[in-house]
Amino acid sequence: MTHHYISFFVIVIPLFFNFFDTCFAENGQKTVGNWLEIASPDDPAVLEVGQFAVDEHNKDTKSTMKFERVVKGYTQIIGGMNWRLTIEVVDRKSIKTCEVLVFEQTLHNIKKLVSFKIVQSSTTFSKA
Repeated sequence: MTHHYISFFVIVIPLFFNFFDTCFAENGQKTVGNWLEIASPDDPAVLEVGQFAVDEHNKDTKSTMKFERVVKGYTQIIGGMNWRLTIEVVDRKSIKTCEVLVFEQTLHNIKKLVSFKIVQSSTTFSKA
């Protein structure tokens, strides 16, 4: 019986402290459930989510928007990861700013575009 208690403490207690550690940022701010600003919008993982959002939007609406960049973004941990990004896309020679929300659960290989909203269109441009 003692062996089971030892196994419990060897497995469960480190998991508890690992969970507790991941729930708080270095500055003590609670991370689970809160929106945290993305430090590097040009990080490959962030760019991948931005590209995914545009690809899914294009499929759903039969659009031909082209992903340009992530302007800023936030993440939220809740049973997976919510990504709230402000991105720029090119659509018919104009740059548009969009706000997107993507839900991702890597453990279950789930990635879903929750919302895609154009918030601003800028003047047309021409690429050389």
